[in-house]
Amino acid sequence: MEIANFLTWLIFFGLITSIGIGTMIYAYRGQGSISVLFTEPISKSELIPPEAAVNFQQGCEAFRVQNYQQAINKFTEAIQNNSNIAEAYHNRGLAFANLRQDDESVANLLQAGQLYLQEGNQEAIAIVKKNLESLKARKESKKTDS
Repeated sequence: MEIANFLTWLIFFGLITSIGIGTMIYAYRGQGSISVLFTEPISKSELIPPEAAVNFQQGCEAFRVQNYQQAINKFTEAIQNNSNIAEAYHNRGLAFANLRQDDESVANLLQAGQLYLQEGNQEAIAIVKKNLESLKARKESKKTDS
């Protein structure tokens, strides 16, 4: 009888521990880790070279349905096909921001800004600056919440 009670308690505590660990993983990896600052990607597809256009469009579609990790992967593939696509860096930065990976987000937004500067695209540079300011505001609000 004591073995049965021991096994019952062991299963009970194992279940409670599993639920707790599962919840932490969900909060870290799942929806709990998403903080949507940016709802729409930059989608000027006419500027995207043909060799990267399919991956870029798939990245935009994944972004719109809030599958930010898939969007990052697709924008990365587009960048691997052509490393001068400012919009792909820009969108990858927005997706990283929505996953609360702010360091990666800033690096991609700065790269996009440099490419926009080379293109002479002042309007896009202003958008990148606004995106960076949004990230800064979120970081500062986290400091005041702590």
